[in-house]
Amino acid sequence: MTFTLKTYIGQRGERFSLLFCSDDPGVPLFYPCAFISRRVRDKSTHQTQTTTLKGIQRLVEWERDRKVSLEGKLSRGETMAPFEIDDLAGHVRGCRDAKKGDVISSQKFNGYWSSICKYIDWLTDELLPNRNSLHMRKLAEEQSRQLNSKTRKQMASRAKQNQKTLDAKTSSIERAQLLTLFNSPLESYRPGHSDHESHEDKGVHLRNIIMLRILYETGMRRGELLSLKLKNFVEASGGEGAYLSIERNHGDEFDRRANQPVAKTLGRDVAISADLESQIMTYVTQHRAELNNVGMSDNSFIFCVHRPGKTQGNPISVNGFNSALSQLKKRYPALGKCQPHAFRHDWNYRFSQKADALGMSETEEAEAREQQMGWVPASSMAKIYNQRHRREKALNLARKIAEDTARPKI
Repeated sequence: MTFTLKTYIGQRGERFSLLFCSDDPGVPLFYPCAFISRRVRDKSTHQTQTTTLKGIQRLVEWERDRKVSLEGKLSRGETMAPFEIDDLAGHVRGCRDAKKGDVISSQKFNGYWSSICKYIDWLTDELLPNRNSLHMRKLAEEQSRQLNSKTRKQMASRAKQNQKTLDAKTSSIERAQLLTLFNSPLESYRPGHSDHESHEDKGVHLRNIIMLRILYETGMRRGELLSLKLKNFVEASGGEGAYLSIERNHGDEFDRRANQPVAKTLGRDVAISADLESQIMTYVTQHRAELNNVGMSDNSFIFCVHRPGKTQGNPISVNGFNSALSQLKKRYPALGKCQPHAFRHDWNYRFSQKADALGMSETEEAEAREQQMGWVPASSMAKIYNQRHRREKALNLARKIAEDTARPKI
């Protein structure tokens, strides 16, 4: 007996996922479906719903392996025994498809465990007989207490996590390789080069580099990048430079990707360079336009699948983007460990440098950063990045003090 998650798209573009059992593949598991529909769906994104179901999936797998029915126990007026809670926590902590003894991170465990706790609390309210009696209330409260006691403490302190965020930036080797690709994206595809890629492959190569350049220049998230439509690319005119418009797009009826990339932050406009504007125009008019089944309306997505077949012309998926990045890193080893979110950290590092050069106050810097990152006013993330300004000032002052010990020059 195996359990699988399946994702669907509603008529109005809403994404939702359901948990199925191989013994009855046509009908979702009743109580997990009811929990998602009644308690999670209206208040959460599809990504949160999926994460919740992944936690519940680990619970039902534990029930299968231990031949336990939580629904049956609760219906009989029994709550989980302490040893069962311990065993369930150990099961969830174990790393799937890995060597025996390997475990998942505390952060990942806590995410799954939080979903399991909420689901069991809800299921207890639904099934425990005489729920409002004093005896049953105490049983339910004790079960909830024991479940929540298994939440693991984070190994890294919040201060260490913030410090890691502050220090995150692209290495000099990676930056040099990126800038070379950005400035001459088709350099390795010139006639007479040893490679013999087709015209379509040139389009794929240009698309992949443009996607990286957008992340580098704007600091936007991967989901925001993959959600860009033709209407979101605004060319320079009337003395105003080109820019990309990021929109909140949850439940987009024009997006037929089951796992829809979404913008997690607020909508905003982000400036792009004239060179990037020209490259996007080249991609759209010379490479994208030649694809079969590609959309050309304002609501069509900019970055599409080029591979011949029934998916050609469809918007590129998150997995497709990840695969494209992997191919670039294989082709250009200097890109090292480049990751999409690392560009966001690096953008903030470069933003701090520019803010310092312009003499911006901390308040001005924070407000500008919040707008460009799509954060709400007084965002905690903006405060974290602004700490870099104070830290570097303190370091420069400390260096001057340290230099007091230097031997005077004769």
